[in-house]
Amino acid sequence: MIGSNIIGNDLVEAAAEFAAAKARLELWMGHIDPPLPLRRQFEIGRAASEAVRTIYESWIKFESAHRSAGGKVAMVDDERSVLLVTIRKATAELGRIPEGRGE
Repeated sequence: MIGSNIIGNDLVEAAAEFAAAKARLELWMGHIDPPLPLRRQFEIGRAASEAVRTIYESWIKFESAHRSAGGKVAMVDDERSVLLVTIRKATAELGRIPEGRGE
């Protein structure tokens, strides 16, 4: 998505922020002492995978709508907005996990 030429800088920034949040979560999990129980690690991994899945599904809908609209950006505003909100929501959810409020 980040390398796509069909999205604007705000979506690139949101996608990069999600990638950073996911990386921070993985670093946090790898440096906890004592380590998280395996069950908790699995739950967090599942939450991260779910976040990626929801973003991917939203991306596919946006990309498909963009293609169907012949690249006319004004015709895919709804899908674009949904994608941006989905990415931001997923980023926030991953950010809350280390604080014990995620998933």
